[in-house]
Amino acid sequence: ETSSTTMGFALYELAQDEEIQQRVREEVNEALEKHNGEFTYDCMKDMVYLDQVISETLRLYTVLPILNRECMEEYPVPGHPGFVIGKGMQVIIPAAAFHRDADIYPNSNTFDPDNFSPDKVAQRDGVYW
Repeated sequence: ETSSTTMGFALYELAQDEEIQQRVREEVNEALEKHNGEFTYDCMKDMVYLDQVISETLRLYTVLPILNRECMEEYPVPGHPGFVIGKGMQVIIPAAAFHRDADIYPNSNTFDPDNFSPDKVAQRDGVYW
């Protein structure tokens, strides 16, 4: 069960870093207070840092380390005009390798939820695809 596994890794990482743990605790308490103690969808959406913690957990402890896809149309590889991925070709995407790439995530082996802050996500969005 991937959800239980991810939660286990998240709890492990929180146990390792009291500062991150405290920041999550404060955010959860503030969100619950804002929503009168009710855990609703809107309450959950207010927990931005907790979402970053989950995203960082999934980055470090990748559930699917390799993605298998089929190319749906011819795709010229940007920066390599002589290389075209043909329609119907099977493509293997090394997700775990991207997740540990220091060019994408500085200090790539360190648990850092700020890797998924809105500004850092915006800087990465589409750069490597």
